[in-house]
Amino acid sequence: MASSSQHDFDLNEQYAQISLDDDEEGVLIGGDDEAEEVLFDDRWCLVGKFLTGRPVDFDAMRHLMAPLWQPGKGVFIKELGPNRYLFQFFHELDVQTVIDGSPWTFNRCPLVFHRLKKGEDPKVVPLHKIDFWVQIHDLKSGFMLERVVRSAGGYIGTYIKSDLKNFNGIWREYLRVRTTVDIAKPLKRRMKLCKENGEWIWANFKYEHLPTFCFVCGIIGHSERSCPKRFEQSVEQLVKPYGAAMRADMRRKNYRVGSQWLRTDLDGGAVVVVAPAVRMVMILK
Repeated sequence: MASSSQHDFDLNEQYAQISLDDDEEGVLIGGDDEAEEVLFDDRWCLVGKFLTGRPVDFDAMRHLMAPLWQPGKGVFIKELGPNRYLFQFFHELDVQTVIDGSPWTFNRCPLVFHRLKKGEDPKVVPLHKIDFWVQIHDLKSGFMLERVVRSAGGYIGTYIKSDLKNFNGIWREYLRVRTTVDIAKPLKRRMKLCKENGEWIWANFKYEHLPTFCFVCGIIGHSERSCPKRFEQSVEQLVKPYGAAMRADMRRKNYRVGSQWLRTDLDGGAVVVVAPAVRMVMILK
């Protein structure tokens, strides 16, 4: 019994002398000046999702979007998670063509995308904006000004650019502006323009290639049948401030389905107008 007690005492003494810090030391893996691991080339990447509550057929989607975009250097498409995709292009011209051609749809579901900036995590970057060309209708003489176009673009969303052909020719039925729209907010229908002499008009907006949106709440991504706002009122009192008249009449070219532009791996590469001052009064009705 004495020897057994002595043995237990020796073990306890040895355990007490063990330093747990020795097993928990940090390891220096290098400073900022050392080359870091690069998982993908993020210079020409878009990350996107489709506005739908249904599952997306990934293989069908990538084989439709690639020939629709026709990128000269190809595109690599990766599924990051449920309804979140990375679109890696290999030249600035290709990625800019896709950005300029927005909005895009798959099975009538709009693609919401964001151009990835250096250091951003594609799995968590917010996706809630779409670029549109918007037509500004019902402008009278004296209101067809570049400042009106810019103000309308900033009122609708975030102004990007004006159509270079806005002031070509003698008269145009409408002016066009490219703007970024927040799909979490209702679409803007019209804008009140006032001159200093008291003259005023309503400028009405028509969105080119506008996907499914709600006639009740004005938000892109669902129809009135799926709108929670309609349950807040009785059927007799239900108001629909929005309508199909907000869609511009457009015809988009049909493309043949193919996959010649689709990459399956990453090998190989990584006018001046002088007129009376116009005051914009932004009233949403």
